Amino acid sequence: MAKKRGKRINIPFSRRCMIDFMYFSQKTSKNLVSAELNLDLSSVAAARLAANPKVSWFAIFIKAFAEISSIYPQLRQVLFSYPFPYLYQYHRSVAMLAIEREINQENMVMYLKIDSPEKLSLASIHQMIVASKTIKPEDDLNFRRFLKFNRFPFLLRRLYWWMGINLPIFKMHYFGTFGVTGAGRGLRSLSIKSPVGVNFVFDTNSGLFRLFWDHRLFDGVIVTKMLYQMQDILDNMILKELQDMAEANTGARNHY
Repeated sequence: MAKKRGKRINIPFSRRCMIDFMYFSQKTSKNLVSAELNLDLSSVAAARLAANPKVSWFAIFIKAFAEISSIYPQLRQVLFSYPFPYLYQYHRSVAMLAIEREINQENMVMYLKIDSPEKLSLASIHQMIVASKTIKPEDDLNFRRFLKFNRFPFLLRRLYWWMGINLPIFKMHYFGTFGVTGAGRGLRSLSIKSPVGVNFVFDTNSGLFRLFWDHRLFDGVIVTKMLYQMQDILDNMILKELQDMAEANTGARNHY
C-alpha cells in the first residue's frame, strides 16, 4: 500500500502580500542600514497614563517621527533608479502602520495610511488606529483597495509592486514615506528591511528605537542628530500635548 506523501495546497490569501513584500525586500533592502537608541520614555509614559484617552504608543511615535521628518527633508527623499538614477523629495510625510486583522478567519497584516501626522493631534491619530482595528474592511477605502489588490493574479500584483517601488507617485500612494511597526511582546530584536525605505521599530519596554534607512541618501552622523532630536520632541512637544490632554480631562471632571 502506497504511503500518503501529502498534497499541494493553495497559498493562503492572507500570505500573498507578505510573499510579495519579502520578494521585493530582497531586491531593495541591500542598501538599507540601521541605527538604534534607547530612549528615556519615563516622562511620556507617566503623562500617557494620566491622559484620557490613553494614547497609543504608535500614535506617539508616528507623530514624533513625522515632526522629525519635517525638520530633516532627507527622511522624505527616495533614490529612484528607473529609467535613470534620480533623487525625489516628497513635500509631506505619510505614515504606513502595519496592523493585524482577521479576514475570513485568517490573520492578515494590513496597512493604515496616515497623511501628514505632524499636523494631527495625538487624539486624532489614536482614534484612527483604534478604528482601523474594528472597522469593517469593506467600509474603509484603503482597506478595500488593499484586499482587492491581493486578489489580483500573480503577475498583475508584481506589476503593481514594481510601479510602487519605481515610480514616485505610486510609491507614496502604496508605501507612504515611512513605515512603522512595534516589537511583539517578548521579542528582543526585530529587523524590518522593507521596500518602503525609511521605517522604524520600537519597544516601549526597553525604550529601543531602531531606524532603517537607505545609506545612499545620508550617513550615520545625521541619524545621530535625528535620534537625539526624537528624544527632545518626546520630552517637549509630545509631553506637553499629553499633559494638556490630562489637564483638559481634569477640568471637565471638576466642571461636573
